[in-house]
Amino acid sequence: MKRSLGLSIILAAGLMACGKAPKHISGTTVGTTQTGMPEGTNPDGTDPKASTMLTCSVADGKSYKGFGGVNLSAGRKTEISKDGDRYRVKPYTALSGEYTRVIGAVPASLTANAATFAAAPDRWYVDTQASAVTLFTSYRVAYEGALTVAGADTKYAALPTEESATANCTAFARQAWNRLPSPDEVNACKKVALVETAAETDIKARWAYTLASVLTAAGFLAY
Repeated sequence: MKRSLGLSIILAAGLMACGKAPKHISGTTVGTTQTGMPEGTNPDGTDPKASTMLTCSVADGKSYKGFGGVNLSAGRKTEISKDGDRYRVKPYTALSGEYTRVIGAVPASLTANAATFAAAPDRWYVDTQASAVTLFTSYRVAYEGALTVAGADTKYAALPTEESATANCTAFARQAWNRLPSPDEVNACKKVALVETAAETDIKARWAYTLASVLTAAGFLAY
């Protein structure tokens, strides 16, 4: 199972790599009043038609007033994300609630590995950074929780088939990611269930590896 575990982690890492975050809009034209560059060019002077960039418009956010009724967002420039936007890894403080939402409990190994996820002290915040260590630990935590789910639900009592893997991967991913998975994402999950864990004799463990691959993807670990 070391091979299937390794492949699943690599798959999850690939899904985590990058993606477009919500509430961002495409944009390429930046005026001279903001950058000093000619109209129709990017801030670095390159042709905007050469690549797709993402912008976060001030209009997308909320407006707040300070003392004297001053608009605190006045004068803010449009943020431009070069080479695309990326998901942000969920902080340790959010993971316990996420595991509870999806599997109904917090795996004990999550608390035991708080330092691995850069758990910040009270009244402090540290932006979590993904690494090989955090990803591997995330898989171990996810497997612990998924094994509990597989042992408690009768739909995971039989060996995975094409039909059951499709149904269970789709339903679990939708619950974990708060969205419907794409066909490619479902196929990746099914590959774990039907191919990568084929040598596993424990049916519950086989399903647990499959569900853990969903809980180690960007849809669950990032936002």
